[in-house]
Amino acid sequence: MGLKFRSCKFELLGLEEGRWTILFIGDTEEMAVTEANRRLAQGKLKAVRVMAVRTVMNAFPTGTLVFEKTAPEVVKPTVLREAPDGTPLCSSPEDLYGRQSRRAIALILRDYLTRQQISPTELLHGATHLRRLQDTGAMLQAALHKAATVQSKVTGQNTRARIADLDRYVDVVAQKARDFQANSRKWSVPLNGDAAELSAAVERLVGPEGHDHAFYSLLTVRLAGIRTLGGKLEEVMRLATPETPWRLQEMLGGIAADLLRFSDVIQDLFGNQRCLSDFLIALIDLLRDPAAVAAKAEAESKVPTAMGMLALLLAGDRLPEGREVLLEWLTTELASEHPLNRHDPKSEGSELTRVAVALTADGAIVGGEVVEQALAARRLIQRQQTLRGEGLHMIADSLKPN
Repeated sequence: MGLKFRSCKFELLGLEEGRWTILFIGDTEEMAVTEANRRLAQGKLKAVRVMAVRTVMNAFPTGTLVFEKTAPEVVKPTVLREAPDGTPLCSSPEDLYGRQSRRAIALILRDYLTRQQISPTELLHGATHLRRLQDTGAMLQAALHKAATVQSKVTGQNTRARIADLDRYVDVVAQKARDFQANSRKWSVPLNGDAAELSAAVERLVGPEGHDHAFYSLLTVRLAGIRTLGGKLEEVMRLATPETPWRLQEMLGGIAADLLRFSDVIQDLFGNQRCLSDFLIALIDLLRDPAAVAAKAEAESKVPTAMGMLALLLAGDRLPEGREVLLEWLTTELASEHPLNRHDPKSEGSELTRVAVALTADGAIVGGEVVEQALAARRLIQRQQTLRGEGLHMIADSLKPN
């Protein structure tokens, strides 16, 4: 005599943090499988299963696996934890000169570079700067350890072996800087000319192949006489004239971007602001309409100012890398938990409204999706703070982005 089933339901189970949990119960297999695929696509579950659970009269329910699927393995990009937009894996000494490597150097060695008042470009091309860093010993090893910890997971090496590789790359870069220092003593190159004159002199001496390294190295010598990061930024921007060849403008723009990563430089550019929201609005105005900011700076001062020069470069699309750094400042500060107005905590909501209005003044949000996500993160932070202020800590902790 066959068994008589009273009912059949389809249970969806999801694997999250090592535990299987019933997430959904459907009347049909198709309904449960569709829901399983939808839940898996959200990226929160490691795997899903659909069980056909049949209830038999006078017996325990029985379950049969009818569907199972595992989430595809996510390959995490090779990033340093201090570099949110990703740092490429260094596979040769030349990679240390790259944009993302310089960015990582600026973040990991920020305090050291600020004390020395040098940019990552100057560090990599100045024999004296590199020797001084290598002489610190522990500081350099700590910086290499931060990078190697993440990179070793991609290379398959242990951390110690990866540190050895990076240390060897640094030695190669340092030796290259020392060789240039020794060879350049025989040169007669006018360091006080414009960028095009300096570039032409360098190319005559070393040829096209060695031009970039020699050009950066001579600029490092030129900037060594300027004691502040802000002063170095002004000097670099003066060299990036409209008449400067585009390739040299890109190289100068890279140095300017390195310098814009320092908070001291941003402080000098924007001056003392009443609160964080005022700084964000000033930064938004610069990014949205740099030509207007340049005109205002020119009207307010009889001599060129750093902000005026920066705005002119941005208005002429001659500082793309610098614009990316300024956008990074905007997204980082907007998404942070720093109060928008530390003098009046109750005005956080109205201050955020001011910032949001400035972001969308011309109908399109400045910075696009990345800034929009940062704005959403700030709104979430404000909601959580409001709930915690009312004692609803569990509800605040349960809020998620979007």
